[in-house]
Formats: sequence, C-alpha cells, structure tokens
Amino acid sequence: MALQLISPNQWQTQTWKNGGGITHQLARSDDNAGMRWRVSIAEVASDGPFSRFEQTDRIIMLLQGEGFCLHGAAEHTVVLDKALVPFAFAGETEIDCSLIDGPVRDFNLMTRRADVKASLQVLSVTEPLSLTLANESLLYLVSGQLQLSFKEQSYQLEAGQSLLCTAEAGELQIKAGVEPCQLVWIRIL
Repeated sequence: MALQLISPNQWQTQTWKNGGGITHQLARSDDNAGMRWRVSIAEVASDGPFSRFEQTDRIIMLLQGEGFCLHGAAEHTVVLDKALVPFAFAGETEIDCSLIDGPVRDFNLMTRRADVKASLQVLSVTEPLSLTLANESLLYLVSGQLQLSFKEQSYQLEAGQSLLCTAEAGELQIKAGVEPCQLVWIRIL
C-alpha cells in the first residue's frame, strides 16, 4: 500500500542535450528491463526534433503556451494549440516540433508497449466524484485545489501537485476545494 504526494520541488529535472528545453520527471516505474512508464512535464524553449523512445507509446498534451506543431507524427502536421487535449503516438516515430508563438509547457505519459497499457483522462471537477484505483494510478492537478480521501487517509492537493497510488485497490474520493479544477487521471494497467 502506498499513496505518495508529489510536489514540484520533488521533481527530477534534466536539461535536454540539444539545449532546447528541460524535462521534469514527476514519477517513474522501472524494472529489470528498464523504464515501464514515466510521467513528465517538458518546458520547450525552441523548435527541434523529439527524442526517440523505441517500443514506447506516448501521450502528449499542451499545458501552457500558444502551442506547437508535430511534423511526422501523422500523415498531416498535428497542431496542439488547445490545452489539455491528449495526442497519442509511437515513441520511435521521427518527429520535428515547431513552436507556434514562443515557449510551451507540455505533459507527457510514456509506457513500454510490450508490458504496460495506460489510460489518461482529463477531468473537470465541479461535483464530488469517485475514481477507481488501478494497481498503479497517478493524479496530476492542473488547476484549482482538491480534497482527496482514501480509506482513513486525507490529502489536500494544490495545482502542480500529484498523488501517486501504488498497490492499492478501492475508490479515491475527490471534492473540488477551489474551482475551476482540472486534473489528469492516469491508470496503469
């Protein structure tokens, strides 16, 4: 059983080799074969190629900024200019990214294709709700404030914080403390 509150000051931050941005790793799971899954936020400062991740499924979405274009991700250029709209693609795809009008911040979920399946939902919380935990689940609060309860435990989540749930089963109760309240809900299956 483990529920872990993760604040931005706990993120692991790396500068990109090409100097075009930085990645903040929020949470990650590894095994003997390497990375099983990873959740991160990238700050993209300039146009350039995406790093390739073989045998990895990726989901990306804009968090802040005017947006970016992905060239090579699909038959036509993919434009991500609306916040919190997920786009899924294969990590080994050769993709060039061009910024629309200045730097952006994006949210990323990567999963090892052969062993891990994941679901990602963006939820707007206006009424109390209940979320069913998977063996591994992560909630990232984009905006607002949440009151969370699970069994005998209570948490208050502020914008930018996450709650990582591992080896748990049951219902996570959620209530918005401040609206608007938007969250990213990930279940690793």
